Order: sequence, then C-alpha cells, then structure tokens
Amino acid sequence: MSLCQVIPWVNRFIGMNFLRSAGRVSAVTEVVRGQKARQLAAELRRGIAELRWPGGKLPTEQQLATEQGVSLNTVRRAVDLLVQDGLVYRRQGSGMYISSPSTGPLIGVAVPSMTYYFPRIIVGIERELAKHGAQMLLRSTEWDSAQTKLAIDGLVSAGVAGLIVAPDTAEFEELDLPVVLVERGLEDPATLHEFVGTNHAAGARLALKHLKELGHTRIGYLERTSPHTAPQVRSGLGDVPVLSRVLDRWTRADAERFLADVRREHVTAVICFADREANLFLNVALAQGVDVPGELSVISYDDEIAELADVPLTAVSPAKLEVGRRAVDVLRARLADPESPRRQESLVPRLMVRDSTGPGPVS
Repeated sequence: MSLCQVIPWVNRFIGMNFLRSAGRVSAVTEVVRGQKARQLAAELRRGIAELRWPGGKLPTEQQLATEQGVSLNTVRRAVDLLVQDGLVYRRQGSGMYISSPSTGPLIGVAVPSMTYYFPRIIVGIERELAKHGAQMLLRSTEWDSAQTKLAIDGLVSAGVAGLIVAPDTAEFEELDLPVVLVERGLEDPATLHEFVGTNHAAGARLALKHLKELGHTRIGYLERTSPHTAPQVRSGLGDVPVLSRVLDRWTRADAERFLADVRREHVTAVICFADREANLFLNVALAQGVDVPGELSVISYDDEIAELADVPLTAVSPAKLEVGRRAVDVLRARLADPESPRRQESLVPRLMVRDSTGPGPVS
C-alpha cells in the first residue's frame, strides 16, 4: 500500500475514534447535567414540603440558578421534572407556582401589628386555613394607611383568592375579589363589607356590670385615643362614668394627675382602655400607697398583658382567636358561593376576673 493510500485511511480511523470519544464525552456530560437537575429538583421538593415559599410562588429561574450555583438549563430541567410530577406549574408571564394537591387557595392577610392584639387573631386565621389546606400570605401595615395600600396591592399581585384585613381605611370597592374585615366594621353601622369583629360596647357593658355587682357606684374612665375601638368602648359606658379622661398618649405624670382627680371625686373603680394604660395607672396608684382592690378597683381592656401586672388585672378579653377563625369561615363561604347574603358577625368578649377588683364601699 502506497503512502498516498495509507494517509486517507489513517485520517478516517482517527476521525472515527474522535467522533466516538466526543460521543462518549457528550453522553457523560448529559449524565452529569441530568444528575444536577435531579438533585436540584429534590432540593425544590424539600423546600415545597417545608413551606419555604409560603406564598406559593417559586423564585425566578435566574434567582434559583444564582442561589444554587447552577446553570439556567439545569434549573429549567429541574422545574420540568416537578411539572411532570404535578408539583409545580408555569404561568405565562408571571412565574412558577406550587400546585401540590394539598395546597388550597392562597389567602392574603394584612394587619396593623404583629406584636400587639393581632397575633392571636393571626393564629386563629392560620389554624383555620391550615385545617382546610389553604395557605396564608401575611403582611403588617404598621398602622399606616399608605402601607395598607401597598400591602393590599402586593397581596393582589401575588394572586391571592381573597383578603382578610384590618385596614386603617376600608375602601375596597374596586377590588375584584372577596374581602373580610377583622376588628373593623362595627364602627360604621352602614358598612356593606363583610366583617368579623369584637362588640367592644358589649365588652364595656360587661365591665360596668361587674363593678355594679360589687357595689361600685362612682366609676371613672381612662382612655388612650384609638379611632376604631375606643369610641365603641365609650359608647358602652354611656353616662355612667363620673370622671373621664382621654389622651393620645399617657405619661406617668398624666396618670398621677388622674389619680388625684379620682381621689378628690371619691371614685372607687376605674375602667382603663387599654392594658398599657391600665398598668401605668395601677403602678402609680400602688406607688402612692393606694390599696388595690381594697380602696380602688381597676379593670383593663384588651387582656394582652393584664395578667402580668403587679396586681393581676381584671380585664375585658376579646375572643381574638375566634375572630380569626370565623373570618376564614366567612371568606370560605364567600368563595364557595359569591351570590350568598353578606355576613357581618360581632362577638361579645369575656370578662377575666382577677385580683384588681373587689367590693365597693358599703353605703
């Protein structure tokens, strides 16, 4: 065989082996890529099981690629595996969403505070939603109307099926989804909104009834201004208080002046809105040697920290857990039957009798 004949044969041999090697490399690469996609899919499954994304929406493909240190192609393959399993679905132009059969509708919740009064309501909402396989997307508005609007806009954009809110303003007519107010609505007798709230006027009446049964006839009232609750409490007291004082913010000096008025007017019992103000007033009274409840009975309103006072405070205790639970019930009914009559529920609070109230003076 001549050299001219050998060279093409050698080239063909080398080329065939190169192609075989390249094929093997390509196959190995494909196996590695597939393994990475399966590993990422397993990690995403764990995240879904652990409710790592409680809003029901996965991070973007780019975010997942950056967080996991993989390529976009690997992310897409991993998500494809979850889509095939029915755990995730893609929404055109919106993103990737969890679609587990155990996941019910996503419900948006916006409350003014995560630290005072509303935590028990949130627990009631969360427990009732979980019972029915639904999820909660929670926002705090920090008692700010602008933050309320931003929170609600954000919840609507996230695709919630309905809203449970305690707003500073109640203008939701433009929203095309069900809304249930919590601890709002009773202050406006003509409201068309569905709501579940505490009948604070009835709570105040409970406090009065308790003091009158103990023999108190000269009753005072101390209030910290609150646009939604305080007016209802005041309306429940009627014209009974012989001494009232309302301030936006109470200081120790304010409490001392009020105590001086209480003594001068021979007041034997004081109802305080709310817990913090009741604690302040109680501490001032004790510091000045007033016997509570021997000389002066004190009732608090809210029952957030009343039991922790130096003399555990008798307190009007709204059914916060039940308010949250029933709000979910009202919303679920609305989602199930949009044409059903609107519901507005008010719950009468309980009176928790503790050490700060006792018999009034004998006539």
